[in-house]
Amino acid sequence: MNSSPADAELTQTSHGRVPDEGPIVRAGGLCLVSEGLLLVEQRRGEEAYWLLPGGGVRFGEALADSLRREFTEELGLRVTVGRPLALVEAISPDMAAYRKHVVHIVLEVRPAGGAGSACLALRDSAVVSARFVPRAELPGLDLRPPIADFLDRCFDDLPETPVYLGRRW
Repeated sequence: MNSSPADAELTQTSHGRVPDEGPIVRAGGLCLVSEGLLLVEQRRGEEAYWLLPGGGVRFGEALADSLRREFTEELGLRVTVGRPLALVEAISPDMAAYRKHVVHIVLEVRPAGGAGSACLALRDSAVVSARFVPRAELPGLDLRPPIADFLDRCFDDLPETPVYLGRRW
């Protein structure tokens, strides 16, 4: 197969594509056990925020494979990946000041050895901390994207079909 210079450029980026060609696809794992919802804390400069564990999907990588890789790389946790639960778009309101467009796909995730086997070991310098957050703490967190309302409902029951949460920043 012949490859063009554009193909070579695509393989040289960390997510397998040129950043300005379209949105980034991020797989996030919703791992809910009796102790709470698994969230990771990240820091960008002076700013700290919480999000579902996961990350950017590489070109040619399936969502489930991406999540298994990210959970292992970030937390040293083996997981089984289930069905999609939600889709949310994070699009910067001011692209001139901050160019960002991420399509978050939230999938159900369970620790591979069952709920009692969820021992976390931080392995990624981008992750400041990780823990199972009780439901009562969700409203007080700086969650990115801001989907605490959806996550709160998941404590009662996971949606039967994937939910489109719209554009949230």
